[in-house]
Amino acid sequence: MRISNFTRVATPEGKFVDHLAYLESRGKTPAGTRLSVWDMYLCGSLLLASHLSRSGFSVKLVNSIEADNAEEKFSALRDFAPDIIALSTTFVLTQRHLIDVGQMLRQAFPGAFLVAGGHHVFTTLLHMDRPARHDYLRSSGFDAFVNDTQGEAALLELCRAFPGPFDALSNLIWNRGDGTVVEGAATPENNDVNGIEMDFSLVDPGSIVHVRTARSCSFKCAFCSYPTIAGDLAQMTVENAINMLRKAKSAEASSVIFVDDTFNVPRPRFERLVDRMIEERLDVPWYSFLRGQYIDEKLVGKMARSGCRGVFLGIESGSDRILKNMKKGAIVDFYRNGIRWLSANGIVTVGSFIVGFPGETEETAMETRNFIEESGLDYYFIQPFYYLYHTPIHKRAAEWNLKGEGLFWSHRTMNSTEANDHVNRIFLEVENSIFVNPDYTLWEIAYLRNKGLSLGEIKAYRKTINDMTRNQMLTYGLVRPEGQMSRATRTG
Repeated sequence: MRISNFTRVATPEGKFVDHLAYLESRGKTPAGTRLSVWDMYLCGSLLLASHLSRSGFSVKLVNSIEADNAEEKFSALRDFAPDIIALSTTFVLTQRHLIDVGQMLRQAFPGAFLVAGGHHVFTTLLHMDRPARHDYLRSSGFDAFVNDTQGEAALLELCRAFPGPFDALSNLIWNRGDGTVVEGAATPENNDVNGIEMDFSLVDPGSIVHVRTARSCSFKCAFCSYPTIAGDLAQMTVENAINMLRKAKSAEASSVIFVDDTFNVPRPRFERLVDRMIEERLDVPWYSFLRGQYIDEKLVGKMARSGCRGVFLGIESGSDRILKNMKKGAIVDFYRNGIRWLSANGIVTVGSFIVGFPGETEETAMETRNFIEESGLDYYFIQPFYYLYHTPIHKRAAEWNLKGEGLFWSHRTMNSTEANDHVNRIFLEVENSIFVNPDYTLWEIAYLRNKGLSLGEIKAYRKTINDMTRNQMLTYGLVRPEGQMSRATRTG
């Protein structure tokens, strides 16, 4: 319960369930409607399936497999009888998670060649030596790992070379089947973002689809690994982006979510794209990440006219001091103005915040609390700092006496236990903004609107969930008494 406090709730019936499962159980949606935010078509898998399909391969795209749809999905997959099953690991969080998935797929499809690639695979192997990489592959249940930040070319070459051998393929680690693991040359891919067209025929009409018009990010936020992993920023032409949206509309996609890390940067390109959406009268509802320092009132008005329904704002802190430490390139006032303009134009705002970044004290954490309370944000979520060695802040670890890894760390001004205390305290105290599920964030809002819920109904649902969460925190002792917080945290 402590681990999943903000993503599950304890029901009166004594169950501990996902938020959408609770909403579904209370009959707040049309009869027979199954609720899962993972029913949206995610960008990575749709992009790879499109790439293989256009290259002449028969492809079946499986968007998600969960407990309540596993039998149906596996039955359809067995009918398809795949030679190769490729798993995108964007949302795989741990080695144990990947091993569980690998073993499940191996049991269900003993004759298929299993390959995994993507974010988890690349970032996990990055910190391993060669023997450890090979041991991980053997234990995972997969036959091969695509070891590249992109991997589209490697997966295509694997499919062309099937059933092998694959010794000559770059960016591939594969198990010959006799226990011998072969590792191909590491040749970083630099695929043209304009070179792969999304095949929306793979998408069910009425679905939400995730698309991208760029790869990587031009910023270097000190807590973020994405630019380090993804390489230099590469952007699709405005004309190709508009063509992609035309095809999504023709395929009857209900709305799109742009997954570009900084969709509105550079601003001139973003404004041209928004203008074209208006000129073309696409009328496709859209959602995106947004940098608050690169908008003004006039541009926000255009966004609303072009179909923007909601934005994810990576604000991260309500303290200018911490924003400077994070290398965010912004001050708090930029966000205040942006939120005001967005709200005035009916665009839903979801703010993301981190507590515990080096330099954080009780004073700066309370600045974040006050910003959330006073800014006018519709929704927010807040999480403790997560320490990764392949982020820029790691290079300054000695400066901050930063030690540990992941969720367990300490530095000169705070430790992870204290950061968790502040997260809980802020959640319990904020009243004027609504906490949203940190696993789903803006996606949940988009998903429920697509299911027919009004903005008022979504807010009422989230308030109910948050009331239940507060109750379970107090009932089950998930909040430490104020007096147990360290003196260092209280005084800064």
